[in-house]
Amino acid sequence: MDFAKLSAYISLSLPIIFIVGLLIVVSQNPWFSFKGNALSDMGSIKNPINYYFNGFLMVFAVLGFIAAIGALRRGLAYLMPLAMVFLFLVGVFPEEYAPHAPAAVFFYVLALADIAIIGLKLGRNGLSAGYAWSVLAVLTFALMIYLVKAGVFKGLAIPELVGAATILAWFTYIGLLQLKGFKL
Repeated sequence: MDFAKLSAYISLSLPIIFIVGLLIVVSQNPWFSFKGNALSDMGSIKNPINYYFNGFLMVFAVLGFIAAIGALRRGLAYLMPLAMVFLFLVGVFPEEYAPHAPAAVFFYVLALADIAIIGLKLGRNGLSAGYAWSVLAVLTFALMIYLVKAGVFKGLAIPELVGAATILAWFTYIGLLQLKGFKL
C-alpha cells in the first residue's frame, strides 16, 4: 500500500481510534468527570496510571501526524502536521509542567486554523463544502472559548471534546477526499 492510501485510511480511522482509546482511558480512571475535569487530568503526575492517557495521546498524535503528512502532500493541510507535534507534546508533558498548556492551546489553534484555511482553499477550488468547514472551524473555536470563559463547565473536557469532534470529522472528510484521488 502506498503512503497516500495509508494516510487516508489512518485519517478515516482516527475517530474510531480516539473514541476507543478515550473509553479505555476513562474506564481506568473512574474518578474522572467530563463536566468537572480536563482530559489532561488523567495524565497528571498525581495520577499513578497517567501513562494510559499520556501514552494514548502520543500514539494518537503519531497516527494523526502520518495522516496530516499525507494530507499535506495532497495540498489538504498546512498546519495540521505541526498541530499533531503539539498534541504529542501534550502527552509528553503532564499538566503540571510548563510546556503542557501552551502545547494544548497551540494544538487546537493550529488544527482549527488549518481547517479554516484549507476549507477556504477547497471552496475557491469548487468544493462549496469547504466554505462550510471554514465556518465550522471558526464557530468551534468561538464555542470552545465561550465555554471556557463563561465557566459553563467546571472542567475543560467538554470544550476540549467540542474541538476534538470538529478535528476528527475533518480528518474523516479529508481521508475520503484522498481516497477519491482529490488533490489541490
